[in-house]
Amino acid sequence: MKLTREERIQLTYQIGDIIEQKCRRCYYNRSDDASFSISICANCPTGQELRQLGRYFDTEPRQRAGKPGNIPDGLTPAHVRELNDQGIPDKEISILFERSPSYVSKLKNKWRKQGVWEGPNRAPKKSKKRKRGSGNGESD
Repeated sequence: MKLTREERIQLTYQIGDIIEQKCRRCYYNRSDDASFSISICANCPTGQELRQLGRYFDTEPRQRAGKPGNIPDGLTPAHVRELNDQGIPDKEISILFERSPSYVSKLKNKWRKQGVWEGPNRAPKKSKKRKRGSGNGESD
């Protein structure tokens, strides 16, 4: 059952009225008047009524909010592997393609699930040689 726009607005007002009249004055929900969030008690009849009204909104399965990814041209597993072999980390590759710093790492995970990417998710780090010793800067 899909609600019309007017029904959705009316239902929203009805939920708001219940919250304003009953939950705001409830002993367990005393908080700042400026706060819009309330906690709905599990055993409270008002809370059960609010949950029932809220179910009218959840009649359809939710869809993911984002658009399907538009991967930039040239950002292929082979090209990313080549750049990683040159020592360029994923964050810099993401910035080169004008994406968020975590974009390439997330893309690698997606490629791994598709079976396109094999190997480490991160570029190998350049090893730093550590001095052997006592560790406190003291010499023996």
